[in-house]
Amino acid sequence: MIPDITKLIIKVEQLEWDLAEVKKELVKLQASEMKSLTPEERAAAYSARTRAQNERLHPSIKKALGKPDPDAKTLTAEELQQLQLEEGVKPEDNIGSRAIIEERERRIDNQAALDILIDPP
Repeated sequence: MIPDITKLIIKVEQLEWDLAEVKKELVKLQASEMKSLTPEERAAAYSARTRAQNERLHPSIKKALGKPDPDAKTLTAEELQQLQLEEGVKPEDNIGSRAIIEERERRIDNQAALDILIDPP
């Protein structure tokens, strides 16, 4: 006999699958309705949908980022250096500067490759 929790999990998975199928059909229906709209109406519909999605996601994003603390203290350069030393980062390694230089070189190489593709020698 299957335990009750397993039965519930199976039922939830079936409901999720059914819901996904309904959503697919709704998306198809929406796409066919969108074709009959003028470009302005279509833009307004997309804009409304985006706003609705953003409003739905806003609480989750706010929760994930946390509430800013108005009393939070900004670190000075010296305090940041002290924290880095405590974490084992050696100032003479110049990790930050190296990363910036490597990224700049990578971008230059990528741009050179693109230039060759656009205007071969």
